[in-house]
Amino acid sequence: MEPKLSGIKMTANISIDALKNSYENKIFYLCVINSKKLFGLTEVSRADDDPEKGYQRLLETNRPKKIANYIDAGNLLPGAIVLSAQSGAIVKYDKKTQKLILSGQSKSLLVIDGQHRLYGAYQANNDIPMPVFIFGNLRREEEVQYFLDVNGLQRGVPKALRLELTKFTAKPESKEEQLLKIFTALDENSNSPLCGRMVRTKSVSGKLSHVSFQDSIKPLLEKPPMNVFSFEQKVSIITNFLLAVEDILINSTGDAKKISNAAFFQALMSIFVDACDKTFRKYSDYKTNSFKSCLSGIGDLDFENYSGTNKKSIKVFGETMRAIIIRDDNVSDDLF
Repeated sequence: MEPKLSGIKMTANISIDALKNSYENKIFYLCVINSKKLFGLTEVSRADDDPEKGYQRLLETNRPKKIANYIDAGNLLPGAIVLSAQSGAIVKYDKKTQKLILSGQSKSLLVIDGQHRLYGAYQANNDIPMPVFIFGNLRREEEVQYFLDVNGLQRGVPKALRLELTKFTAKPESKEEQLLKIFTALDENSNSPLCGRMVRTKSVSGKLSHVSFQDSIKPLLEKPPMNVFSFEQKVSIITNFLLAVEDILINSTGDAKKISNAAFFQALMSIFVDACDKTFRKYSDYKTNSFKSCLSGIGDLDFENYSGTNKKSIKVFGETMRAIIIRDDNVSDDLF
């Protein structure tokens, strides 16, 4: 059963520091209220519970748990909870002392934005101060409009930008830091086939995005041989692998533009482990010419037949290339 954002009965009036302001006939208050106390004053008007008057979406149970863990890790939630004071919620405001007197009744403040943060903070062990924006005189239709405006106009941070910003948050020697360093090395090293062909925070036609790069490389870090290599060795083996593919593409198609195509790159890196395994067994190294010898068969492909960009198409292309590089991979009897 879905939890409610009310249920703590409070009756005594509550006095808090607050700033009162107004704009276009809208009165509002800015204040800070501790999460446990705030939870006891609030109510969410859900469309599913009250078809005639409700407007909020259902609570996603996983999000509050994540928020609670985030808070208990020692973090605050800086974004303001947006509330609408119901009848009798605001008892008095004293301009001199800048004190707002709120009724201690539950359900006296209706949540317009922030229900997941509010419930997550309530679930957390830590009782944190939460910034609050309280409308003092909204009609129901205005509450609904603000709900639509606040939630409809918000945009999530693009994944490419989130990945780029991990340079400020990634822990030393973490997988996230390694991925960023590998991306930077391949983007800036003039010997890399991806030098000048990658883009960090947005999508650009003809260039490999940060998202596609990390989606392709991240799974490889925990697999042999990458899982035992140093950072420099990781960069070297990927560079040699890509240099071999670059030569094969130039010989078969006249250029190596496809190497920075997201779908091609993802399909290509899906055979990286197989290519490494074959190259080492055959030549006992990971040099460019060794990779080129083991991968040469993919140059016979008609790449125009593999232009799909969805997951299924990428998987089929990768499996086709994998079949080519292992078809002549016979095990010598000399090993036994």
